[in-house]
Amino acid sequence: MLRQIRLLVFDLDYLIFDCAELKMRALRESLISFADAIPHDVPLPDVIDAEGGFRDYGFRWLKSLQIGLDEERMAQLEVSYRMHEQRLVAAGVGRIYSGLPELLRLCGQNGASAAIGAEASRDYLLDVSDRHGLDSLFELAYCTGEFGVGSRDEMIEEIMHRAEVNPSETLALGTRPDFFRAAHNIDVLTVGCGWGLHRHEALVEADVQALTLVQVYPAIEKADVLASRYLS
Repeated sequence: MLRQIRLLVFDLDYLIFDCAELKMRALRESLISFADAIPHDVPLPDVIDAEGGFRDYGFRWLKSLQIGLDEERMAQLEVSYRMHEQRLVAAGVGRIYSGLPELLRLCGQNGASAAIGAEASRDYLLDVSDRHGLDSLFELAYCTGEFGVGSRDEMIEEIMHRAEVNPSETLALGTRPDFFRAAHNIDVLTVGCGWGLHRHEALVEADVQALTLVQVYPAIEKADVLASRYLS
């Protein structure tokens, strides 16, 4: 039984939802209509580029692309991408990471409920949740798109308010430095999760790291000890 932690706040992409194939397919299908506008010597983004863009820009990661399109065409690309992304999610592209439901059950048995605090738009969160039944796994679900740019800490605070817990009883699990900083700004401990990532250097800003799902519960237990020490 966990001594201190009562709420786990999970980001969505690369953590709950394996979105790498989804992002690349949506991007490639979106780029088809812009082929004549992209210089031939510009390399097209790959899975690593998408992951890095999400790490640095969140769900607005298309802004990280350097593919030779002007501002107007980039705006058109974003609209096209969201359309293809929504269609592909509905078609079942992407999956919930194997072992996650079992992890959540284990956490629940040891006194910690789970919520989603997604770096995502509301439409995307709802699409993924509806397609994969996330309502049955998580008690609450919020996203940064509901709170505006730079409001990740506000999102986490709202989740804590709804769950009726304090920062010392909360643990945030994510993949992005901005997510860790937002949690730290409100005195919430963090776990850097790497099972969905190719590169792990951004996880160093988290208090504890778990590179595989097998390592997550031990990392939660470690954070639980840290939280108890901070209060003593």
